[in-house]
Amino acid sequence: MNKRKNSIVTAGILASALLAASPFALADHHGGDKHSGYHGKPNMEQVCENFRENKGRFKHDERQAKREARWSEMAERLQLTEEQLETWEEIRQEKQEKYEQRRAEWQKELKERCEPVAQ
Repeated sequence: MNKRKNSIVTAGILASALLAASPFALADHHGGDKHSGYHGKPNMEQVCENFRENKGRFKHDERQAKREARWSEMAERLQLTEEQLETWEEIRQEKQEKYEQRRAEWQKELKERCEPVAQ
């Protein structure tokens, strides 16, 4: 009976320790200068440099070509009729316009943010 009681107490202590330690184990994923990207704030100097040199996620032409290729491939797989293809193209144009508007706003914000860094 004593062994069973000790096992239950030990299991309870272990579970409590695991629950108490879990926030510390997950705390590494928030903030800090060592993270650049999804976890925490990105390094603005690096972002501005990439923006000026059109590197990384700022390669607009390359990304647009890939996006258009995906749309074309999808249209071929769906085997659309002429009427459906016209509708498909209208949808693609609407999405492209919305994307360009968001991109223009984003670039405007980045220019404003990156000007003080450059000076």
